[in-house]
Amino acid sequence: MRGFTEKLIVLFLLVIFGMVVAGMYGAIHNQISYTVSPEYFTKFKFEQFGLLDSDFPERVRASMVGFFASWWMGFPIGMLIGLLGFIQKGSHRMLLISLQATGIAVVFTLVFGLCGLGYGFIQTSAIHIADYQNWFIPSNVVDLRGFLCAGYMHNSAYLGGLISIFVAWLYHILVRLKTE
Repeated sequence: MRGFTEKLIVLFLLVIFGMVVAGMYGAIHNQISYTVSPEYFTKFKFEQFGLLDSDFPERVRASMVGFFASWWMGFPIGMLIGLLGFIQKGSHRMLLISLQATGIAVVFTLVFGLCGLGYGFIQTSAIHIADYQNWFIPSNVVDLRGFLCAGYMHNSAYLGGLISIFVAWLYHILVRLKTE
């Protein structure tokens, strides 16, 4: 029973760690997407997150938006990566492999988001506004292509975060099979 209790404590710590890492990921991610399109933030995200009239510099606000938009993803990601960690032998091994799996998930999500940015760049080589009727696009956007590319990157990052759970699970399983 002691081993199971230790693993529950590790799971709790992994969830907390996951929320912090997800928030930090969002902050860093938004520095990239802010570089692609400041308007994505000044004409969309700052208003959405109540930071339009803040005294903080725009890049700081972009990081704040990223943290606020992403921290909660760390709960399900940390929980699901941590739960599969129970297949590892012992709480120390569970923690070590789960932290590695979390790192893999972060890198995977970043690469997936950057691929979304690249895809957006290709998709917007010729813009047909009718293709984006379901997107929120303020009427006063000057750099429409940059705005759309930032949107592609953000959408891809959320999808990448979801897929990264399965990538992390695969890592857990492969490590466990290797240690048998």
